[in-house]
Amino acid sequence: MEQELCIVFLNQSHIRQLLKLEAQCFTLPWDETQFSRLMTGEHFKVLGMMECGELRGYLSFLHVRDQAEIMNLAVHPGKRQKGLGKKLMKALLGYCRIHGVQWISLEVRMSNVPAISLYQGFGFKEVGRREKYYTDTGEDALVLQLELAHALKLPFSQKI
Repeated sequence: MEQELCIVFLNQSHIRQLLKLEAQCFTLPWDETQFSRLMTGEHFKVLGMMECGELRGYLSFLHVRDQAEIMNLAVHPGKRQKGLGKKLMKALLGYCRIHGVQWISLEVRMSNVPAISLYQGFGFKEVGRREKYYTDTGEDALVLQLELAHALKLPFSQKI
């Protein structure tokens, strides 16, 4: 039986769970110092997908005035392909609408086809590339951007 998932804002008390999920999802995971520094600032936010008190996914972003930048989106390897990434993105869009964000941007590995597909499904468009952006592989990053006014026109059938 699948447990109910809920999305909450994470804080310093969740860093251990964030670090564990980071290590499972990324070749260049953030460390405790990075999370601690960012989480003490007013602009860094983390939406966490919780199941029975366990972190199953998260979306971190910076919000400054009318812009947001997605820093990381991670879903536990055993929970992928179940819509958790979509739910986190919908939660982000809801937050952005409420807080007057007009633009959302991000960088994504060119080889990360599932993530690119997810973002494009929400209306993100390629606006540039960053050559050799990822230091572990030298891979380029796609720079994607979404004008939130465009996202308001997208049909969303799934509830958060």
